[in-house]
Formats: sequence, structure tokens, C-alpha cells
Amino acid sequence: MPEADVNEKKSSRRPAVIIGIAVILLLLAGGGFVGWIMLESKISDNPMSSDDLPGPGGNLDAAPNTYALNTYIVNLMGNSGMSNRYLKVGVLLGISDLKMIPLIEKYKPLLDDAALILLSSKTYNDLATVEGKIVLKQEFISRVNQILGTNVVNKIYFSEFVVQ
Repeated sequence: MPEADVNEKKSSRRPAVIIGIAVILLLLAGGGFVGWIMLESKISDNPMSSDDLPGPGGNLDAAPNTYALNTYIVNLMGNSGMSNRYLKVGVLLGISDLKMIPLIEKYKPLLDDAALILLSSKTYNDLATVEGKIVLKQEFISRVNQILGTNVVNKIYFSEFVVQ
């Protein structure tokens, strides 16, 4: 008889456990649904205007004026001269005024020469970090403005940057 009492107690607890699990699952599902609704309402209360969006649909006055230089491929420097590593970089000049494009085109051969000399003087370690790339951009701006004789270029953009 004692075995019958044990089986009876186990079978009477089984529906309670199943009901408890079902209640917990319903609470979790309900909480997830309420959280999703609140998140959706928060997003719809603060929509972005088209002026906040970048690109053609956004504020066109904020788009930078650029002039594309060439894509340069150079050997990087090593410990004892040229290394087996190469750099391929596409360069865009961020310019202050589009009226300066004829001046840039006039000096383009000198700009290409300065770019090749600057890029080929770098080592892999110089360019391996974000800080190294920022330093390269600053040096590039300085050399270009020195050649042009005025502060035409205020930013450098890399359209490609591959080190192999």
C-alpha cells in the first residue's frame, strides 16, 4: 500500500508542475510583447526627419566637396629598405571651395609625386593602427596645401586602403 500512496502523490503533483510552467511561459511571452510594444511606440514618437539622413535624401548642403586623386600602389618601407608589403590607397581631397578645382588640376602631377613619396616612406607598422592612418591624413593635408600654396584641402578621405 505505501507504494500506491507515493504514485498517487507523484501523479497529483504532475498537473501542478505543468500548470506552473505554462503560467511562467505566458508571463514571459506577455512581458516580451509589452516590451516590444513599448519599444515600437518609443521609436515612432521620435522619427528621424529627412534632413537627419545622410546621402541623397538628406541635407545636401552638408555633403563635402571632394576632388578624387588617383589610386596609388606603392611598396612600403621595411627595416632595410623596401619590403615585400604593398599599399593600395584611393585618395579624395576634401576641399573648402569647388572654385579651387582648376588650381588642384594644374598641380596634379606634383600632388601625385608628393603622394607617392609620402606613401612609400611608410612602414606596415606606421599604417597598422587607426592613429597611424590619422597621422598619414594630416601629413597628406600638409603636403598638398604646401604645394598649392594655400589651405584649400581641409580633409583627406580614403576610398580604398589595402595593405598586403
